[in-house]
Amino acid sequence: MKGDIMEIGKRIREYRKIYNLSQEQLADKIFVSRQTVSNWENDKTYPDIQIIVSLSILFNVSLDELIREDLEEMKMKISNNKANKRADIYSLIMICSTILASLSIGLVVALPESKLIWIVPIILFLPAVWSSFVLEKFKRNNDLKTYKEILAFSQNKDVEMLRERRNYRKIRIEKGIIVLGYAGFTLFICLIAISIANLFK
Repeated sequence: MKGDIMEIGKRIREYRKIYNLSQEQLADKIFVSRQTVSNWENDKTYPDIQIIVSLSILFNVSLDELIREDLEEMKMKISNNKANKRADIYSLIMICSTILASLSIGLVVALPESKLIWIVPIILFLPAVWSSFVLEKFKRNNDLKTYKEILAFSQNKDVEMLRERRNYRKIRIEKGIIVLGYAGFTLFICLIAISIANLFK
């Protein structure tokens, strides 16, 4: 099975026709709207587990028969969702760590006589470095090169098509822009911290 195409919609349509039911008749039997049935059959939405159980009873087939071909796709989506949540957490850690480390530069300016004060921004910046390595590993393990690929992966969309269209020159430019943007953001926060520190000197 490729991409996000699920088989249960096709199976619902097949069994509905076997039992000579219209979409509206099927909808009435399982207490949903006709549009809901239409959405299932056109792969726009996926029925929840209670509905799947009701359909298996109505069509007199096992749950395995209804969802067998979708199990791997469902497992992959669950796995992707978990990976995306972890990636979001690491991204948040990286941003917060960078902001705190940059702001702590103000302490260095405010207390120039203390040599140990340099330890503070270094310690605060370590989580950002660690998170960046974890995120790079996440991208490498999932073969994600561009922002569009990361976005498609996070939304459980077909990434393969984007991989086939890769332009490695654009990828290098995109990475360069991201690095420069991140560096510019860090520098901006540092300058704010230094300005605030100078006000209180």
